[in-house]
Amino acid sequence: MKELEYRKWLKNSGYSKKMESDLVSRIKRLETRLSIYDIDEEYQHDKCSRLLKYLSNGCKDSPYSKTLELPGTSKQYTVLKYALKKYIDFLESI
Repeated sequence: MKELEYRKWLKNSGYSKKMESDLVSRIKRLETRLSIYDIDEEYQHDKCSRLLKYLSNGCKDSPYSKTLELPGTSKQYTVLKYALKKYIDFLESI
């Protein structure tokens, strides 16, 4: 992840420091939990469409070596998907 550039982009886009930290943390969580070496490589592969589909499907039938098991409701999948979409917006803007 291009963390420093992403944080700067979020700040310039008007996000609060808290929201900036949350969004970065969620992308890191996706990378760690799914053993994605680098989210940027996932973007280069298919613009993260496989990952978005996986999150939209409630994280069933993982195309990754690990699964994303989250306790609780589907709201957690929604916030991860939102964070991923923001990161995609960032990548498309550079």
